[in-house]
Amino acid sequence: MREMTQTHIRSQGAAIAEIRGALQAIAEESYCSKQYIQERVAIMEEKLATVQNNLSEIEFSEDLEWLEDKAGIEA
Repeated sequence: MREMTQTHIRSQGAAIAEIRGALQAIAEESYCSKQYIQERVAIMEEKLATVQNNLSEIEFSEDLEWLEDKAGIEA
C-alpha cells in the first residue's frame, strides 16, 4: 500500500475517533436540551458522511489486487 494511502486512512481513523469522542461527551452531558443533542447528532452525521466519502475515494484510488493475493479472496 502506498504511503500516501496509509496516511489518508490514518487521517480518517482520527476523524472517526474525534466523532466518537464528541458523541461520548454528548452522552455524558445530562443538562443538554433535546434540540442541542439533535443538532450535535446532525453535525456528527455530516462528519461521518464525509469520512465515508473519503474512504470510498481512498478505496478506488489504489489498485487493491494485493489484498486478493494476500487473503486468497477477491478484493
